[in-house]
Amino acid sequence: MRLPGRADFNTGKLFFVKMFVILGTALAGAILAVWLLGSTTVELEGIEFKVGLTPGRSGITELHFPPFGEVEAKTHQGPVKLVISLEQIKSDTLKSHVDNPPDQKELVEQLQTSARDGITAFALRQAIVAFLGALILVFLLWRPGLFKSLLYTTVSTLILLLILAGVFRSYDTVAFHEPEYKGVLSMAPVAVKFASDSLTDLKQIRYHTRQIVSNLGLLFSSADSLMVMANPEEQDEVVKVLLVSDLHSNPVGTEFVKSLATRFKVDLLINAGDLTDMGLQLETGAIEDLAAVGVPHLFVAGNHDSPETIDFISGLPDSHVLDGQMFTVKGVKVLGFPHPLSAIPAVEYESSEEEEEDYKQQLIRIEEAVLAQGHPDILVVHDSKLGKEMTSLANLVVAGHDHRIRMEEGADGVFINPGTTGASGLRGLYSEKGISYSAAIVYLIPDFGLVAVDMVKYNPVSQQFFLERKLLQTTANEKHSLN
Repeated sequence: MRLPGRADFNTGKLFFVKMFVILGTALAGAILAVWLLGSTTVELEGIEFKVGLTPGRSGITELHFPPFGEVEAKTHQGPVKLVISLEQIKSDTLKSHVDNPPDQKELVEQLQTSARDGITAFALRQAIVAFLGALILVFLLWRPGLFKSLLYTTVSTLILLLILAGVFRSYDTVAFHEPEYKGVLSMAPVAVKFASDSLTDLKQIRYHTRQIVSNLGLLFSSADSLMVMANPEEQDEVVKVLLVSDLHSNPVGTEFVKSLATRFKVDLLINAGDLTDMGLQLETGAIEDLAAVGVPHLFVAGNHDSPETIDFISGLPDSHVLDGQMFTVKGVKVLGFPHPLSAIPAVEYESSEEEEEDYKQQLIRIEEAVLAQGHPDILVVHDSKLGKEMTSLANLVVAGHDHRIRMEEGADGVFINPGTTGASGLRGLYSEKGISYSAAIVYLIPDFGLVAVDMVKYNPVSQQFFLERKLLQTTANEKHSLN
């Protein structure tokens, strides 16, 4: 009987070395395949993420938000990096959730189901990709035959899956409580503090707005030393109309409107449009307090408004949407026309030709309406360019849109743009220089004309309040007062 010799021992040693080398090759193929081909797309309620695994520093998860930067945290054990990138936000799905918010419990359940399904699909893809990568590399480099190739592939795939299972068993999402930011997102901690401070500032601005407007109203109501024509609000036949425009969902602007209406005891509120920024139903919450103004509210839709905005205003108490029909309050006849884009989701025209055509059609429509219904005391449109063309059709034409407060007197009538009563919206609230909140109060006598106009501006940053009173038609008014 022959005892195993050195040659047999060397042969066995080579066999095991070769076996481990082939197994290592298979494992390398599996890792390369997962790294290069294992990424997959996961969708969670309209938001698409690309998820992938790479060899990397121990236990890092990277969240990529192009073009803003990255957030990373040490979330697990093992030499594996999990990379999650934001790929796409489906605007239709997002707008659907904004317009019709789902029940919170139902939404959480949907997210959990979507997440479980996504994780399952991701894990299955890693297993399949790892298996194919190991099989191809072993077969190409070693050609050990189909059976042995499948055996090495299966073992290497199981080893990789066991490693990944250990990685995700140690996964801890709490690590994101202390993340590391890269790129523009490195400003995130400062931005969070700024947002928190801004909420406090918002409350202070709203409080100071009420106080300043209150004091201003008392100042004018107690100015007994001024002649009666300098106090048009004291004449019983005078109707006081508050003109506003371009609130753009700013709640401070709504507070500004309420304060002016209360302190100046206006009889009517006329709104030249752009209550919202995107026309979403969610935005209407910021302007809901307009119902508390306590006087009739006449509204003309702007290009940033939508059918949802119009329906919301129509449902508010004592609010009326003007769309080519004459409306009379305390003898004051008001005619209004919405911006054509308020009927569709777009806020800008696709071409200058389309805008020019709409402009011409509106001119024709307004002229025909005035011819059929008679000259109004006040004509309201949203676009100031269009409004300035209409001064011959009414004693007063009101328009907004360009956020520039001004009054222009012409031979045929007066044009007033109340500017932006919402200080350009929330973007104005966070402006470093501060955009002024603006409005106008007109004093008029029905079937006679304008008596005076107050142009009002308030800058919350400088805490400056500006009011200019302009007296109109002095000679005619004196004649009227003698009769």
